[in-house]
Amino acid sequence: MAAALSTVRGAFAGLSPREKRLLLGLAAVFCALVFLGFWVWSKRRLDGIDRERADIVEALRVIQRARPRIAARNRRRDELLAHYRTRAPALTSFVEEQSHAANVQVTEAQDRPATPAGPQFSERSISIRLRQVSLSQLADFFDRIDAAPFPVAITSVRIRRRFGEADKYDVDDMVIATWDRTAAAPAASSSDGDRPPRAQRTPRSQPSQEEP
Repeated sequence: MAAALSTVRGAFAGLSPREKRLLLGLAAVFCALVFLGFWVWSKRRLDGIDRERADIVEALRVIQRARPRIAARNRRRDELLAHYRTRAPALTSFVEEQSHAANVQVTEAQDRPATPAGPQFSERSISIRLRQVSLSQLADFFDRIDAAPFPVAITSVRIRRRFGEADKYDVDDMVIATWDRTAAAPAASSSDGDRPPRAQRTPRSQPSQEEP
């Protein structure tokens, strides 16, 4: 090492003043380029860190803004699961009770066999027919079905206006369905198997005028 330094000193001492100035200038330019390269690399690195930090801060802000919506969705889901924990009684007796309260006449009721509705639910349904009901009685009957404390819905209905009778209708093929849990699942699970089936009422058909 000492020999190498001595050789360099000797070579430098043997240079002319002009050559020494050129060599020192080249060394200064090289140092400046190294410093500039390090500065550019450092700046890019710091800019990348700032962008990552800004993305993290924005993600945290989005999560913070979404917390009320997520909490409301979780509450709705918990309420829905609690609703499905209440098993519906026999649909025949339930329909008879609600029709009597709404003062409508069920002329025919046919229980349908239970069918699977996903891995953890089964569907029970009943098909009924109503005769000589008014729109107010029918609306009252619909509202009573919807107000049940267990999952139940009218999934299909066909309404016919009675010929020659004002505000009198016959209802055919009204299907009322309920869903029962067939297996327990954790309330916090979000898998499709634990998701209750969607109990939605089929839009009420427009009355058609037919002869009974």
